[in-house]
Amino acid sequence: MRLLFITAGIVSDALLLFFIYFLSKNKSPLRISLLKIFVTAFIAVSANIVIAAAITETITNVAFTVYFSSLDFITYYLLMFAFTYTGRLQSLKEFVEFWRIAIIVDILNLTASILSGHMYTIYPLTLSDGSIAYQTTPTSLYNVHLLLCYLPIIFTLVLLTISLSKSHSFYRFKYFPILMSLYVVIILNVAYMMFSLPFDWSVLFYALTGFMLFFFSLYYIPRQLMNNTLSLAVDSMKEGLFLFDAERNCIYVNKTAHDNFDISGDSLNFDQYPISLWLEGRDKEHLESFREIYPMTIKGNDLKIKVDYRLCTDSKNNDLGAFFLIEDVTADQNLMKNLEDARTEANQANAAKSIFLANMSHEIRTPINSILGMNEMILREATDDHILEYADDIRKSGDTLMSLINNILDFSKIESGKMEIRPAGYSVFRLLRECYHLVEGRAQEKDLPIEIKCTADIPRELQGDMERIKQILVNLLTNSIKYTRVGKVTLSVKWASFSDTEGLIEFMVTDTGQGISEEDFTKLFKEFQRIEEDKNRTVEGTGLGLAICRELLKMMDGNITVSSTPGEGSVFTVSLPQKILDPMPSGEFELIKEAAPARSAYKESFHAPEARILVVDDIEMNLKLISALLKKTGMQISVANSGERAIDICKNEEFDLILMDHMMPPPDGYETMKLIKQAGGHNAVIPVIVLTANAVEGAEVTYLSMGFDGYLSKPILSKDLEAMLIRFLPGEKVHS
Repeated sequence: MRLLFITAGIVSDALLLFFIYFLSKNKSPLRISLLKIFVTAFIAVSANIVIAAAITETITNVAFTVYFSSLDFITYYLLMFAFTYTGRLQSLKEFVEFWRIAIIVDILNLTASILSGHMYTIYPLTLSDGSIAYQTTPTSLYNVHLLLCYLPIIFTLVLLTISLSKSHSFYRFKYFPILMSLYVVIILNVAYMMFSLPFDWSVLFYALTGFMLFFFSLYYIPRQLMNNTLSLAVDSMKEGLFLFDAERNCIYVNKTAHDNFDISGDSLNFDQYPISLWLEGRDKEHLESFREIYPMTIKGNDLKIKVDYRLCTDSKNNDLGAFFLIEDVTADQNLMKNLEDARTEANQANAAKSIFLANMSHEIRTPINSILGMNEMILREATDDHILEYADDIRKSGDTLMSLINNILDFSKIESGKMEIRPAGYSVFRLLRECYHLVEGRAQEKDLPIEIKCTADIPRELQGDMERIKQILVNLLTNSIKYTRVGKVTLSVKWASFSDTEGLIEFMVTDTGQGISEEDFTKLFKEFQRIEEDKNRTVEGTGLGLAICRELLKMMDGNITVSSTPGEGSVFTVSLPQKILDPMPSGEFELIKEAAPARSAYKESFHAPEARILVVDDIEMNLKLISALLKKTGMQISVANSGERAIDICKNEEFDLILMDHMMPPPDGYETMKLIKQAGGHNAVIPVIVLTANAVEGAEVTYLSMGFDGYLSKPILSKDLEAMLIRFLPGEKVHS
């Protein structure tokens, strides 16, 4: 028997050493508490082995004292494990301090018993085989020691039981049988020691306790830590979470749902499909997911609640349950609505600005049409050189004014999305020559030379919108001329091929002007902003040119950059991808300068004395202007200052063509044209040419689709007007 007990003790120590080794490798934060328990248990079992060996009475007495003291430490470390695991360490801190004192007192009491035997009496016992064993006879103080040992164990089991009952794990009920077994064994073991029951349950108690601790350290604690972490994360979610099993029972509700939405699984009542149908088991469509936003009243507040539903199934598509996420998105919805309202207001303001700019452009074009038209008559008919010089100055100023208005109109086109890019084949050399001739006069006035440098590898023909590229380059060249007093302006062109069909053309406009300061770089491409306005207040411009250049380049997938040194000059670089139509290199660029055209007398391009036209415009000056511009053609010109007057005239007279203003008091030009055509007769089939200050992108297409036969934008140029008339007048009535 003695040998069997010693053998069992050695095996127990071996198992404890294995547990100790395992825990030393474990990364669990609770492993230190468990490690202390198993080390102390190893000491207790070793003391039991010494007791079983019964070497001498003194050694056995010391072993008994070590054994009982180890139980004190085991209970203390078991308490620390339970407090740490259940998160009660801080709240039970005073209890822990009390237990430390109780353990110290009990250990001193046990040590004193070695000398006095006041806790237990040890005596030799002769076994049936003749060997000597030692037995203890407890005193009343021994029962106090038992309470100090077993009450903490029971307290520990209670804490673990409470923690399991509050766990979110679905497997928590599997752990209760282990705890219940420990309760029974502890009660039987205490009863054996205090009331001398016939069977010693201590071995079973220690076995179950060791198994429970090992099970918790090896399997349950890592899982429970994960569950606690997930539970903490789920409770920290801003969404309320409801988890249902396959029988539609709510098995979990997170903290957010309780606190923020004031509802639990029992009071969950959604009327929306498919939530209510699923909860009632009537979801025939078997929807796997669903997300909607519903208005709901919670805690007396009208809220917008987003409901997210997900069905949970196994690999065989069996229904396992579902979860619902509910989130208060009232603030987000309100923010989105405010942002949408702000965006709408911004778009409306932007549209109003674009309409205003377009209207202003239209309204300004109308008087300019009269000014430039009448000035054209002065240039035609005046013979005095001084008057002709004045009229030429008016023409130049008018051209500048029209350039500014065109910038405003282009900007409004871009903002309203009506600007179009029309790629076509073009020659880079022709582009450069046209740009040069457009800015040559300005440069000559300031005595500034313009140099053009090209690499010889530029393809002979590219595909792109030459007019828009020309607009960009003329704008950059004009700016450089405006802000340069001495030195020169250089336009350099480089080419880099991507493939046989595509490449990148680079234009660099370099000047020796005043340069741009670092703080003014942010203003360069902003609309209606100019650099150093105080210093440059005499320089004309709207501050739109570079902004338009940037937007046009964006539309053509190009880019513009600038580098500058104040006092030394600036370099504007335009990079633009283009398609290759003719890859043959253009060779060396040669600038063909055109002689300045001498002022010559006006000469009409045709005569048509038999032709009759009707001019309709609500502004008397425009009627007078058209009549004057066409006077030398000899045509018979009738005028009408309103749509109603034009309709009346057409009832009694026949014409070969009508020039019709669009923007007139009702009926406007379009309505007037319709009424004339509806009246039938000769005038119902004659051409009607619209005259308008509306020069936005696509205006010509719009007017032609309305039924007009031709389109002329104001200010009217006499050569364009005469070309239009030659095109639409009966050929037999037009003479060169």
